[in-house]
Amino acid sequence: MTAPTSRARRAGDACPGLRRPFPAADGSIVRLRPAGLPVRVQALVALLDVVAAQADPSLQLTSRAALQLRGLADPLPASVVDGIRSSGLVPSATHELVRNVVVSPLSGLDSRGVADLRPLTRSLDVAVRADAELAALGGRFLFVLDDGRGDVINTAADLSFVATGPGRGIVRAGRADHGWDVSIDSAVPTIVGLAREFVGRAAGDESIWHVDDLDDPLGGSATARLPALPAPSQPLGAVGDHAVVAVPLGLLRPDHVAALGRHAESVRVTPWRSLVVEGAASALPHLEAAGLVTHAHSPWARMHACTGLPGCARSALDTRALARELAPVLPDGRLPVHVSGCERRCGTPETAYVDVLEPTSLDDALHQIAAQPAEDGSRRVDG
Repeated sequence: MTAPTSRARRAGDACPGLRRPFPAADGSIVRLRPAGLPVRVQALVALLDVVAAQADPSLQLTSRAALQLRGLADPLPASVVDGIRSSGLVPSATHELVRNVVVSPLSGLDSRGVADLRPLTRSLDVAVRADAELAALGGRFLFVLDDGRGDVINTAADLSFVATGPGRGIVRAGRADHGWDVSIDSAVPTIVGLAREFVGRAAGDESIWHVDDLDDPLGGSATARLPALPAPSQPLGAVGDHAVVAVPLGLLRPDHVAALGRHAESVRVTPWRSLVVEGAASALPHLEAAGLVTHAHSPWARMHACTGLPGCARSALDTRALARELAPVLPDGRLPVHVSGCERRCGTPETAYVDVLEPTSLDDALHQIAAQPAEDGSRRVDG
């Protein structure tokens, strides 16, 4: 099964932000985009204060390295708006929806990348926010910056940069296998120029969300072939002096944040619903005791679920409750296991995965898992 691609079946962009919450079955949704930059732990505390009165207060991590708040009042009360703004994660009212940036999360912290993309990440965010035309980009338009290790370059990006050395890289438009060889100092102007071209060519057509929706390639002839990169890696646990911890079901709870605050001032949000905590390798036992995942062999490192009931009216079940039952008895395997409450299969991994669709019980979920290959030959279902 593949995701629909026909423009005729698309509505306008409705990705949520502070100035444009999305109404869901459990209340308004607000998504905050860190733009690939570190997030202060105190910002997480401020956001948890906003949802503190909910029955199960948490922050949701998304597959685009963003943070999401659910179950908010509609319309948003002024106190909620002020509380979210106090986090510092909405530095631009006009450009908040277009700060969709995914970066190699460990760039500059280990030796696997060929360039430190932290300065480039900051420069891209500043340049995008400073360009009035780019406020017209849709909330689904995605920038990706890969430091040469290959961990994020295969994400479905609109504009991407992959480093080929300390001072050079290739800018790519859409899913093309060719791009433009540029110096790292020229990468941001090149990306911004292509983004401006996209805005002009989309000309307000709400059915054009992505670069690959355009009838003709963006930017003209591209001649530099993307390098062959190693298989992507998503480490957990200690990476040198640093810690990488996964968040079960992508739901960051107050106890998680309290533990993080004892060992770090900021974290990096990854597109795999995990966090990079600089200098915290020695704190891994404490982070694990707080409920964060520190080992790849943990079932929570493979367990995924869509929002499900009560947050999504389309869902046939409480997917997260089922996932919590399933995790302790999850069969061995390497592939992620994703529980979906309906055939839309929201939030599925971009890699191959084991598909558990609308299970009627724990036994049904286990039966569906047993019926599918558990290793890399598994079928991929897009949604």
